[in-house]
Amino acid sequence: MTRAMRRVPYLAVLVLLGCSKKDQDAPAPPPPAVLVAPAPKEAASSTPAAIELPPPPLTGKTVLHVGDSMVGDHWGLTRALAAKVEAEGGKVVRNTVVSETIASFDRDATLRDLLRKHQPDVVVITLGTNDTTVPHPEVNAKHVANIARRIAPRECWWIGPPLVTGKADNGIAEVIEKNSAPCKFFDSRRLELQRGRDGIHPTDKGGAVWADAFWTAFRAPAKPTAVATDLRP
Repeated sequence: MTRAMRRVPYLAVLVLLGCSKKDQDAPAPPPPAVLVAPAPKEAASSTPAAIELPPPPLTGKTVLHVGDSMVGDHWGLTRALAAKVEAEGGKVVRNTVVSETIASFDRDATLRDLLRKHQPDVVVITLGTNDTTVPHPEVNAKHVANIARRIAPRECWWIGPPLVTGKADNGIAEVIEKNSAPCKFFDSRRLELQRGRDGIHPTDKGGAVWADAFWTAFRAPAKPTAVATDLRP
């Protein structure tokens, strides 16, 4: 073997070693790029939007206002209330009975006759003042329920009695509130009303304050209804 031939394996080893060293020194190739698919565009969404519905108009409607002497015939509460109803195109029919109680009103045929005769769209009851001294007002629960059922399905509001000056609250208002459904109950106990000489019945000024407070509840917008609103651009 010649000297040239002996050099070939040696050179081959050097070449291999050099290549191996270059491979070790070479930077590692970057990892393959990870492609992330873009998030899908959100579909058009809707969120409920609450809207308040105005109360139905009173134009051409009949409002029957019944109860004890707190109704006021042509003065006090009913005088102020009638003016508001008539301003909206409605008509008021009044019926007041002095010293009327919840039980006597339930047993009497007056309400049945008035409903049949006038066919009212709305019934407003102002009753309970003569029951503010009853020791056990819960005895009136069944009478309140009977009156309310008799009026249904008409729209009905029961105006509870205001506190009588110098007398404690005996709980009759709570009895009316709990048993007057489907009538809506209006609580008058927090109102400060100007009274007449007897300290019970409101004057025209007191009746106007009472009517204003009731009217705010009576003509308030209906409870908000959820309506789907399209939010797409």
